[in-house]
Amino acid sequence: MMEEGYGFVKDVCADFKSGNITAIIVPGNSKSFSFISGNDDIIIPWEKIHCIGNDVILVNI
Repeated sequence: MMEEGYGFVKDVCADFKSGNITAIIVPGNSKSFSFISGNDDIIIPWEKIHCIGNDVILVNI
């Protein structure tokens, strides 16, 4: 299991019809993820979020 910190949540994507959050966006600095959003931001789909705490969000990537 790999642990890596991605930083703070920069933005969220939402479905305004249902009112559900569909993804979170964190700033990235890796070129390996740049194909996802067209820049260095990392988009993490809501389905990949395992747990949300006060100081950390655990994701399954």
